[in-house]
Amino acid sequence: MMKFIYSVFFSLFGLLIGFSQEKSKIWTLQECIQYADQNNISIKKSELSAEIQKAEVTRNKYAFYPSVSASVGGNYSFGSPLSDNSFNNNYNISSNVSLYNGKRNKNNLKIAQKNLAIQNLQIEELKNDISLRVVNAYLNILYNRENVKIAKDQVKVGKELVKKMQELVDAGTKARNDLFQIQANLATNEENLVKAENNLDLALLDLTLLLQIPNKGFDIAAVPVNIDQAKLLYNDSDIIYQKALNWRPEIQRAQLDIENSETRIAIAKSGILPSVSASYSFGTNYFNVSNGINQQGYLDQLKDHRGHAVGLSINIPIFDKFATKTSEQKAIIQKEIATYSLEDEHTNLRAEIERAYIDAKTSLKSFEASQKTVQAQEEAFRTAKERYNLGVLTSYDFDQVRNQLVNAQSAFIRAKYNFIFRSKFLEFYYGLPIKL
Repeated sequence: MMKFIYSVFFSLFGLLIGFSQEKSKIWTLQECIQYADQNNISIKKSELSAEIQKAEVTRNKYAFYPSVSASVGGNYSFGSPLSDNSFNNNYNISSNVSLYNGKRNKNNLKIAQKNLAIQNLQIEELKNDISLRVVNAYLNILYNRENVKIAKDQVKVGKELVKKMQELVDAGTKARNDLFQIQANLATNEENLVKAENNLDLALLDLTLLLQIPNKGFDIAAVPVNIDQAKLLYNDSDIIYQKALNWRPEIQRAQLDIENSETRIAIAKSGILPSVSASYSFGTNYFNVSNGINQQGYLDQLKDHRGHAVGLSINIPIFDKFATKTSEQKAIIQKEIATYSLEDEHTNLRAEIERAYIDAKTSLKSFEASQKTVQAQEEAFRTAKERYNLGVLTSYDFDQVRNQLVNAQSAFIRAKYNFIFRSKFLEFYYGLPIKL
């Protein structure tokens, strides 16, 4: 009994430890991207659509095989005007195969295979979009986390100022109104901290919603972002565009659509071609009439009545009410639409890359400018703090300098993460994996 109790205790203890470890899991960017790729519902639905298309490919492959069927029949006849009752039993097996139908089977298989490739490319498009959204959400968490750190630092400084002002008021060197002003500033700083923490919680929630996992206990790994030598990897957006043309799924999908249109034209044209098919059948039967004289037995009749039949048929279209011509015209129009769609995809891709390149250059300039601003504000804050400690600077003026530093720091980290995302966006278009 005690062994059983110990076994249950240690099992529950192990489950609690496992649950605690799972709850405290820290997610890296790569883990978030990989999890989204494997578990996102939209991706799963697209993958199931690809499975349906695989079945369609298999169906078209089997279209080349001959069909085989068997039949068994029985018939019993009786009553007037028949003078005798009779029973007939037959067995038959037959096969039919298409020898030539204008390559329709071959072309249908090509279309099914390309449709499968198109579906897989659509999955890649979806994964790319979700990966970029994950990166953006991940960077947004890092950005808000730094904002929380700045807000906490300001609360810490505010408490120190309140403490120092309290000492000065108690010593009689400062008026109590100055203390009230410092305390009001501290309350504002604490309010800003609450807002920053709330924004961080919302950023974490956004990523969990994107990953479609529970928000409770979720956290991400800190990423040491080194941008001391921040720069764009490419001096010309055309380099990125030419590279993207070779791998972007939407471009490849549009090209496959054109190829499918050409195949559909060939299928439509085959409507005026003759089709040739061959057939083979084997059968036997049994026949019995009541009161029949010297009738053979059941097995003997089946043996003696065996027969084979081989057939060859040619179907030549003569007039199909212009159905073939109409189908060909529709297929030609569909190809023109697909061609325009490819051009449209080229234009959209060029616009996206040009816009991303301009945004990256602008964000780099903003980052460099905000970096200089922060350095200047930090120096101004240091000087102001020294003057404030000496009693030369009023609490109001000191708080103004401190607010300017906070604003500069917030602008800096916003520019930093904006540039990181924009630069990674360009690298992604170039075909490089996303890494921080």
